[in-house]
Amino acid sequence: MSSIEVRQLEYFLAVHDHGGVTRAAKALHLSQPSLSQAIRSLERQLRTDLFLRVGRGLVLSPAGQALVGPARQVVRSLERAQAAVTRVRELHAGQVSIAAGAGLVADPLAPWLGRFRRKYPDTVVRVEESESDDGVAELVRSGDCDLGLTAGSIVCDELEQLLVSEQHVVLVAPPGTPRAAGPVPLEHLAGVPMIAGDRRGQAWTDVERAMAARGVAADVVVEVARTASTIPLVLAGVGSTFLTLRLAIEAQARGAVVQEIAPAQVRRLRLLRRPGDRSVGVSALSDVIHADARRWVAALQEEQDRGLGLVAAGAAVDARIRDARAARSAAA
Repeated sequence: MSSIEVRQLEYFLAVHDHGGVTRAAKALHLSQPSLSQAIRSLERQLRTDLFLRVGRGLVLSPAGQALVGPARQVVRSLERAQAAVTRVRELHAGQVSIAAGAGLVADPLAPWLGRFRRKYPDTVVRVEESESDDGVAELVRSGDCDLGLTAGSIVCDELEQLLVSEQHVVLVAPPGTPRAAGPVPLEHLAGVPMIAGDRRGQAWTDVERAMAARGVAADVVVEVARTASTIPLVLAGVGSTFLTLRLAIEAQARGAVVQEIAPAQVRRLRLLRRPGDRSVGVSALSDVIHADARRWVAALQEEQDRGLGLVAAGAAVDARIRDARAARSAAA
């Protein structure tokens, strides 16, 4: 028996679903004789009748009834396969854009985009930075950007706000700074020279507000426009700074002293998008961000469950990521 083609199964299902050859042929934009011939060909291949004529209509024979379920599975499997290929194809030479709040490009957007580019190397990603969460929301709402990343909730009913992860803010001090036995109370930082990276960003705003609530003010001796620019200054002994955990781990690897603070400062990261926007690029980047964020949080919790503190757990996860990346490079 020769192989059955998917199109033959589609024709068979169309006759069944439309209740006859005439209506099925019209729906398929085929001539009635052509569709009838295709059904007869399928019956010859299967060596059985699939339809029985009752009056002016057709009903399924027992063999036809048995074929309906498997035929639908085959057709749907092909449709899913075609959809998957289309999604990948449409991402080649495509573009997706994301707006990010102040300080969020270096962490966490950079590692997320790294994973996205490894998965979709032909897709161009455009990043827009905004000084405020409201600015990020406006870029998405207006259509200038496909997605937005903020460090706090916003008031905008026109956008979906999806919680994707949390960021821990820690203290990063120059090499040789005595390490406290536990988290450093914010009130103990009175008079400590501080380097402010992107002082208008949410991380600095939240910490300064927390310090003010304890009756102290940050003694800012240097301000820089970008958070990542604070690391060389800390390493040079200019002062201390506050960084998110993943950036702090990078500084620690270069000699900085990283410590938790009390009370703990945690920022909640939200992804913004226009309701109903399920375009290929938006869906693909959203999926990568959610997956990578979940992996980081789960790995961090796993290390803490083993008894490590927050900073040590972050360093352990970062080492695992580097090892995995090195293994991929070696295998390539």
